[in-house]
Amino acid sequence: MINEQQFEFFFRGNFATMCNFAYSIVKDSDQAHDIVQQAFVNIWERRDEIDENVNLPSYLRRAIVNVSINHIQKQKRIQIEGEYTQVQLDSAATVDSGDYLQGEVEEAVKRAVAELPEKSQLVFSLSRFQGMSNKEIADNLNISVKAVEKHIGKSIKELRVKLQPYLKIFGIFLITKVGLMLTKLFL
Repeated sequence: MINEQQFEFFFRGNFATMCNFAYSIVKDSDQAHDIVQQAFVNIWERRDEIDENVNLPSYLRRAIVNVSINHIQKQKRIQIEGEYTQVQLDSAATVDSGDYLQGEVEEAVKRAVAELPEKSQLVFSLSRFQGMSNKEIADNLNISVKAVEKHIGKSIKELRVKLQPYLKIFGIFLITKVGLMLTKLFL
């Protein structure tokens, strides 16, 4: 169990560093600040449940990664919902076959990525959706670059299987948003 004085000391000693860590994931300083605050609040609320032998800095980093992933997924949902609404409004004027399938493909990709193992999902998302290099991911997650490459390779194999129906018609949509999205995932 962590007492208030220990927690305050831990908070003051780690807040700035953890904000930088969260920023490396979400690329927004305000959101990074909020994420770190939420992670500390979660730890404080669960202080009675946390084993005193736990490595608290590692526990905090994991909490920040989890809160960051939730934030990124929420932002993607909001963005997709906003784009979907805009597409619906625009579809009254014209319907492009690529735009017609875009929502379906995005949903299939989202489901397929969500089915990946947690660590692979995180590494793949940081690589493909956040644009982080393998080295940046390795540094942020305290794993080797080889491990990052392994997770990405495994994820791509699994996604190719799960997204096979869309890849069969990929050539037709190569120059549309759908084709560009699939290219970004697998290159």
